[in-house]
Amino acid sequence: MEKALSGGNTHEEVVRVDDTVRRPTGPWTPGVHALLVHLRQRGFDGAPRVHGVDEQGREVLDYVEGEVVYPEHVHWLASDAALAEVASVIRRFHDAASSFTESRTYVWSDRGSDPAGPDEILCHNDLAPWNLVRSSEGRWVFIDWDLAAPGRRSWDLAWALLSFVPLLPDSNLDDVRTRHRIAVFRSSYGVGEFPDDVVSVAVERCRRETDLIHRLGATGEMPYARLLAEGHGGIWSAAATHISSRASHWDVS
Repeated sequence: MEKALSGGNTHEEVVRVDDTVRRPTGPWTPGVHALLVHLRQRGFDGAPRVHGVDEQGREVLDYVEGEVVYPEHVHWLASDAALAEVASVIRRFHDAASSFTESRTYVWSDRGSDPAGPDEILCHNDLAPWNLVRSSEGRWVFIDWDLAAPGRRSWDLAWALLSFVPLLPDSNLDDVRTRHRIAVFRSSYGVGEFPDDVVSVAVERCRRETDLIHRLGATGEMPYARLLAEGHGGIWSAAATHISSRASHWDVS
Protein backbone atom coordinates (compact mmCIF):
# COMPACT_ATOMS: atom_id res chain seq x y z
CA MET A 1 0.00 0.00 0.00
CA GLU A 2 1.26 3.46 -0.90
CA LYS A 3 1.04 6.34 1.57
CA ALA A 4 1.61 9.90 0.40
CA LEU A 5 4.28 11.78 2.34
CA SER A 6 3.84 15.47 3.00
CA GLY A 7 6.46 18.20 3.07
CA GLY A 8 9.05 19.50 0.64
CA ASN A 9 8.90 22.16 -2.03
CA THR A 10 10.18 20.30 -5.07
CA HIS A 11 8.28 17.01 -5.21
CA GLU A 12 4.61 16.43 -4.53
CA GLU A 13 4.50 12.77 -5.56
CA VAL A 14 6.58 11.20 -2.82
CA VAL A 15 5.08 8.06 -1.29
CA ARG A 16 5.99 5.45 1.29
CA VAL A 17 5.77 1.76 0.38
CA ASP A 18 6.52 -0.49 3.36
CA ASP A 19 10.05 0.46 4.48
CA THR A 20 10.91 2.44 1.35
CA VAL A 21 10.27 5.86 -0.15
CA ARG A 22 9.42 6.17 -3.85
CA ARG A 23 10.20 9.47 -5.56
CA PRO A 24 10.16 10.88 -9.12
CA THR A 25 13.40 10.60 -11.06
CA GLY A 26 15.19 12.96 -13.43
CA PRO A 27 18.35 13.23 -15.48
CA TRP A 28 20.24 13.72 -12.21
CA THR A 29 19.09 10.43 -10.64
CA PRO A 30 21.98 8.19 -11.82
CA GLY A 31 24.52 10.60 -10.36
CA VAL A 32 22.63 10.98 -7.10
CA HIS A 33 22.38 7.21 -6.74
CA ALA A 34 26.09 6.79 -7.46
CA LEU A 35 26.85 9.41 -4.81
CA LEU A 36 24.61 7.74 -2.21
CA VAL A 37 26.22 4.36 -2.86
CA HIS A 38 29.66 5.96 -2.53
CA LEU A 39 28.73 7.63 0.76
CA ARG A 40 27.48 4.32 2.17
CA GLN A 41 30.68 2.58 1.09
CA ARG A 42 32.67 5.25 2.92
CA GLY A 43 30.74 4.56 6.13
CA PHE A 44 28.54 7.67 6.07
CA ASP A 45 25.20 6.88 7.74
CA GLY A 46 23.67 10.35 7.48
CA ALA A 47 21.85 9.60 4.20
CA PRO A 48 19.29 6.96 3.20
CA ARG A 49 20.40 3.88 1.29
CA VAL A 50 19.33 3.67 -2.34
CA HIS A 51 17.71 0.58 -3.87
CA GLY A 52 17.50 1.53 -7.53
CA VAL A 53 14.35 2.29 -9.54
CA ASP A 54 10.98 0.53 -9.35
CA GLU A 55 8.74 -0.72 -12.18
CA GLN A 56 7.04 2.70 -12.34
CA GLY A 57 10.34 4.48 -12.88
CA ARG A 58 10.51 5.93 -9.36
CA GLU A 59 13.67 5.89 -7.30
CA VAL A 60 13.58 3.63 -4.24
CA LEU A 61 15.21 4.73 -1.01
CA ASP A 62 15.13 3.62 2.61
CA TYR A 63 12.34 5.13 4.64
CA VAL A 64 14.09 6.65 7.66
CA GLU A 65 12.03 6.06 10.78
CA GLY A 66 11.92 9.26 12.78
CA GLU A 67 10.75 12.86 12.56
CA VAL A 68 11.63 15.61 10.11
CA VAL A 69 12.95 18.56 12.09
CA TYR A 70 10.97 21.27 10.25
CA PRO A 71 8.49 22.67 11.07
CA GLU A 72 7.35 21.02 14.28
CA HIS A 73 10.70 20.16 15.86
CA VAL A 74 12.97 23.09 15.04
CA HIS A 75 13.49 23.53 18.79
CA TRP A 76 15.63 20.37 18.68
CA LEU A 77 18.34 22.50 17.04
CA ALA A 78 18.24 25.30 19.60
CA SER A 79 21.04 23.92 21.76
CA ASP A 80 24.69 24.39 20.90
CA ALA A 81 25.19 20.63 21.30
CA ALA A 82 22.60 19.79 18.63
CA LEU A 83 24.00 22.41 16.26
CA ALA A 84 27.48 20.96 16.75
CA GLU A 85 26.21 17.44 16.03
CA VAL A 86 24.62 18.56 12.75
CA ALA A 87 27.78 20.41 11.71
CA SER A 88 29.78 17.26 12.42
CA VAL A 89 27.44 15.19 10.22
CA ILE A 90 27.88 17.68 7.39
CA ARG A 91 31.66 17.48 7.77
CA ARG A 92 31.52 13.68 7.62
CA PHE A 93 29.41 13.94 4.47
CA HIS A 94 31.87 16.33 2.83
CA ASP A 95 34.80 14.12 3.81
CA ALA A 96 33.13 11.05 2.30
CA ALA A 97 32.05 12.96 -0.83
CA SER A 98 35.55 14.34 -1.40
CA SER A 99 36.68 10.94 -2.74
CA PHE A 100 33.81 10.76 -5.25
CA THR A 101 35.72 11.33 -8.47
CA GLU A 102 33.03 10.60 -11.04
CA SER A 103 31.02 13.83 -10.87
CA ARG A 104 31.93 14.92 -14.40
CA THR A 105 30.41 11.74 -15.87
CA TYR A 106 26.90 12.56 -14.61
CA VAL A 107 24.21 15.17 -15.18
CA TRP A 108 23.23 17.14 -12.07
CA SER A 109 20.29 19.34 -11.17
CA ASP A 110 20.84 23.09 -11.56
CA ARG A 111 18.06 24.11 -9.15
CA GLY A 112 20.37 24.53 -6.19
CA SER A 113 23.77 24.27 -7.80
CA ASP A 114 26.58 26.77 -7.53
CA PRO A 115 26.42 28.94 -10.68
CA ALA A 116 29.82 30.58 -10.33
CA GLY A 117 32.30 28.75 -8.14
CA PRO A 118 34.78 25.96 -8.85
CA ASP A 119 33.77 22.32 -8.43
CA GLU A 120 35.45 21.74 -5.09
CA ILE A 121 33.10 19.09 -3.76
CA LEU A 122 29.80 17.30 -4.37
CA CYS A 123 27.30 19.48 -2.51
CA HIS A 124 23.90 18.40 -1.16
CA ASN A 125 22.70 21.96 -1.91
CA ASP A 126 19.75 21.89 0.49
CA LEU A 127 21.21 21.16 3.92
CA ALA A 128 18.34 22.48 6.00
CA PRO A 129 15.89 21.47 8.78
CA TRP A 130 13.24 20.55 6.21
CA ASN A 131 15.60 17.88 4.87
CA LEU A 132 16.87 16.65 8.23
CA VAL A 133 15.42 13.65 10.05
CA ARG A 134 16.09 12.72 13.65
CA SER A 135 15.89 8.96 13.36
CA SER A 136 14.32 6.68 15.93
CA GLU A 137 17.89 5.53 16.65
CA GLY A 138 19.00 9.09 17.42
CA ARG A 139 20.93 9.68 14.17
CA TRP A 140 20.74 12.88 12.13
CA VAL A 141 19.92 11.86 8.53
CA PHE A 142 19.73 14.20 5.54
CA ILE A 143 17.13 13.34 2.89
CA ASP A 144 16.16 14.75 -0.54
CA TRP A 145 19.47 14.47 -2.37
CA ASP A 146 18.13 15.27 -5.84
CA LEU A 147 19.65 18.78 -5.82
CA ALA A 148 23.16 17.42 -5.32
CA ALA A 149 25.74 18.91 -7.70
CA PRO A 150 29.40 19.95 -7.80
CA GLY A 151 30.23 23.33 -6.31
CA ARG A 152 32.12 25.27 -3.67
CA ARG A 153 32.29 23.91 -0.14
CA SER A 154 31.21 27.37 1.01
CA TRP A 155 28.10 27.14 -1.22
CA ASP A 156 26.88 24.08 0.69
CA LEU A 157 27.90 25.43 4.10
CA ALA A 158 26.28 28.80 3.47
CA TRP A 159 22.84 27.22 3.12
CA ALA A 160 23.45 25.20 6.28
CA LEU A 161 24.36 28.33 8.25
CA LEU A 162 21.34 30.13 6.84
CA SER A 163 18.95 27.50 8.05
CA PHE A 164 20.58 25.96 11.13
CA VAL A 165 22.07 28.96 12.99
CA PRO A 166 19.85 30.51 11.51
CA LEU A 167 20.82 33.75 9.78
CA LEU A 168 17.30 34.70 8.69
CA PRO A 169 15.69 38.00 9.73
CA ASP A 170 13.02 36.28 11.86
CA SER A 171 15.51 34.18 13.85
CA ASN A 172 15.07 36.27 17.03
CA LEU A 173 18.81 35.90 17.69
CA ASP A 174 20.80 38.99 18.54
CA ASP A 175 24.23 39.56 17.01
CA VAL A 176 26.09 38.09 19.98
CA ARG A 177 24.08 34.86 19.91
CA THR A 178 24.28 34.62 16.12
CA ARG A 179 28.06 35.03 16.18
CA HIS A 180 28.30 32.43 18.93
CA ARG A 181 26.28 29.86 16.99
CA ILE A 182 28.33 30.47 13.85
CA ALA A 183 31.44 29.83 15.96
CA VAL A 184 29.93 26.61 17.37
CA PHE A 185 29.09 25.37 13.87
CA ARG A 186 32.51 26.36 12.51
CA SER A 187 34.37 24.71 15.38
CA SER A 188 32.44 21.44 15.10
CA TYR A 189 32.80 21.33 11.32
CA GLY A 190 36.52 22.04 11.61
CA VAL A 191 38.08 25.49 11.52
CA GLY A 192 40.79 24.38 9.12
CA GLU A 193 38.28 23.31 6.46
CA PHE A 194 35.71 26.03 7.04
CA PRO A 195 36.01 28.65 4.27
CA ASP A 196 36.34 32.32 5.26
CA ASP A 197 33.63 33.44 2.85
CA VAL A 198 30.68 31.33 4.04
CA VAL A 199 28.61 34.25 5.36
CA SER A 200 29.14 36.34 2.20
CA VAL A 201 28.26 33.29 0.09
CA ALA A 202 25.05 33.03 2.11
CA VAL A 203 24.09 36.36 0.57
CA GLU A 204 24.85 34.90 -2.87
CA ARG A 205 22.62 31.93 -2.13
CA CYS A 206 19.73 34.12 -1.02
CA ARG A 207 20.00 36.24 -4.16
CA ARG A 208 20.26 33.14 -6.34
CA GLU A 209 17.12 31.72 -4.76
CA THR A 210 15.30 35.02 -5.21
CA ASP A 211 16.26 35.09 -8.89
CA LEU A 212 15.13 31.49 -9.51
CA ILE A 213 11.77 32.06 -7.85
CA HIS A 214 11.02 35.27 -9.74
CA ARG A 215 12.46 34.22 -13.10
CA LEU A 216 11.12 30.67 -13.28
CA GLY A 217 8.00 31.41 -11.28
CA ALA A 218 7.02 34.07 -13.83
CA THR A 219 7.06 31.42 -16.56
CA GLY A 220 4.77 29.14 -14.57
CA GLU A 221 7.44 26.52 -13.89
CA MET A 222 6.72 24.50 -10.78
CA PRO A 223 7.48 24.60 -7.94
CA TYR A 224 8.70 28.15 -8.52
CA ALA A 225 5.30 29.48 -9.57
CA ARG A 226 3.87 28.30 -6.27
CA LEU A 227 6.84 29.63 -4.31
CA LEU A 228 6.46 32.99 -6.04
CA ALA A 229 2.74 33.11 -5.22
CA GLU A 230 3.49 32.25 -1.60
CA GLY A 231 5.95 35.13 -1.28
CA HIS A 232 9.17 33.13 -1.01
CA GLY A 233 10.97 35.47 -3.40
CA GLY A 234 10.47 38.31 -0.95
CA ILE A 235 11.60 36.14 1.95
CA TRP A 236 14.95 35.35 0.36
CA SER A 237 15.45 38.91 -0.83
CA ALA A 238 14.89 40.18 2.72
CA ALA A 239 17.32 37.54 4.00
CA ALA A 240 20.04 38.76 1.62
CA THR A 241 19.57 42.34 2.83
CA HIS A 242 19.59 41.27 6.48
CA ILE A 243 22.77 39.19 6.22
CA SER A 244 24.57 41.90 4.25
CA SER A 245 23.75 44.47 6.92
CA ARG A 246 24.79 42.29 9.89
CA ALA A 247 27.72 40.26 8.51
CA SER A 248 30.41 42.48 10.00
CA HIS A 249 28.90 41.92 13.45
CA TRP A 250 29.06 38.13 13.02
CA ASP A 251 32.74 37.81 12.08
CA VAL A 252 34.30 34.90 13.97
CA SER A 253 37.63 34.73 12.13
